[in-house]
Amino acid sequence: MVDGATSLFITAQNGHLKLLKYLISKGADVNAKRQDQATPLWIASQMGHVPVVRELLLANAEVDALREDGATPLFKACHKGHLEVTEQLLRYKPTLGLLQNGETPLHAAALFGHMKVIKLLLSYSVDTQIKNKEGKTAVELAREAGYDYIAKFVESYVRSSTPNGSTSSS
Repeated sequence: MVDGATSLFITAQNGHLKLLKYLISKGADVNAKRQDQATPLWIASQMGHVPVVRELLLANAEVDALREDGATPLFKACHKGHLEVTEQLLRYKPTLGLLQNGETPLHAAALFGHMKVIKLLLSYSVDTQIKNKEGKTAVELAREAGYDYIAKFVESYVRSSTPNGSTSSS
């Protein structure tokens, strides 16, 4: 392939679980990278292929593999609003804080209005006060993107889940 995508990568991208299992059984590298550094897990997470994500994780795919833009599989799943993929990835303890791309998974979910993903991330005690490379929190991104109800929900969640309504940075 011109971009370095292997058969396993293409199989993961298209959600073909049986073929994926076969390729893994024959020794396919679950952490192979394309030219942009994306892995089969990264693309399966982007596409929302839950069974494929689960199988790749069971085969020891690197949960925090970075694409060249600094995004992880969890970041991409949150960006796309793939709740079940996000649940699978969270079981493998991925990075929840600031990534090399200057964002967090919470920033990605907030920017695109994925409330269910946000609720799930909050249940894992993500830091809501982290600022991205532009100096904005997930709450600020949600507001700017027109998701005021998400901003209010996150603020309310923080107030109700911390002593005296304080945040982790106060």
